Amino acid sequence: MSNRVIEPAEPEPASAHVGGTSGLTAAGPEPAGRANPSGQHAREQFGRLRRAAFAHRGFAGEGRRIADRAGRESYALVAGDGPRPTVLVHGGVGFTIEWAQIAARLDGPVVIPDRPGFGLSDPRDHDRAGFRADSASWLLELTDGLGAPQIDLVGGSMGGFFAIAFAAAHPSRVRRLILAGAPGGLFRRMGLFLQLWATPGTGALISQIKFRDTETLRKRMFGSYLVHPDRLPADLLEVALAGINLPGTAHTNRAILQAVATLRGWRPEMRLDDALTTLEVPTLFAWGARDQVARADVARDLARRMKDAQLTVIEDAGHIPHVDQPDAVAAAINGFLR
Repeated sequence: MSNRVIEPAEPEPASAHVGGTSGLTAAGPEPAGRANPSGQHAREQFGRLRRAAFAHRGFAGEGRRIADRAGRESYALVAGDGPRPTVLVHGGVGFTIEWAQIAARLDGPVVIPDRPGFGLSDPRDHDRAGFRADSASWLLELTDGLGAPQIDLVGGSMGGFFAIAFAAAHPSRVRRLILAGAPGGLFRRMGLFLQLWATPGTGALISQIKFRDTETLRKRMFGSYLVHPDRLPADLLEVALAGINLPGTAHTNRAILQAVATLRGWRPEMRLDDALTTLEVPTLFAWGARDQVARADVARDLARRMKDAQLTVIEDAGHIPHVDQPDAVAAAINGFLR
């Protein structure tokens, strides 16, 4: 395995997105990958907008491509040096911008990767039977590629699923685990829209929908997961809009949802409750008091059953607490990692 530094281009100002009355439009399916020219231009624009947004908040990370044994590359923003970085794994639809408001506030070296098929990372086949093992394998090869014997691991939502899967499979590689918001795999239902997206027919139609403007994204996407979507800065919405509309992103989302869920909710074989309760890695639940996906009682019950776990309830926060209340979540993470 190898990793290479990507020299950043000069950031460009965020362009204005003017939408119609609905803010949504249908588009033909785009193949995953980094091959087509128009897709490459979109990725370059996305990368510039994202670097500018993180830099504006004091996170001067460099872009690195880290190859696995099969030659597939994962892109990560990396800041600082040290033997044990804090790795932040994004959730849902691939918004690494969820970490933009806390990345510079965290102590020590920080790594923010794009999960496979999102952002600037190469895609992978998301096979239903092997999805949990593949999730752990991706983080193992990323950790190896960073040259880190051990990491501190933070995951949110679906990123929490990846984090738990990795910590359960390779506990010696994780010093401490932080689950920011309800992680995937710990509750039965994930919401009707996502469950519909996981179905063959309706899911294909949903995958063709594209967001056209940032305000529609604020209301229809973040409005479902934040207590205060109105506070989300405009430049982060610009990055999110560019990211969700990248070629291949909708395909990756649908493939993941089909791997882990049906119309009834999470597949039983993808539930991680048992794996988490037997985990010996010290764990922090940083859970929004108003998490729209699962109540804090879920974390409270799990923490009582685990060997070394604690719960911090983040007041006035929803499913992505580090966006609703970045100061409180950054303080909780730093306190737990000391």
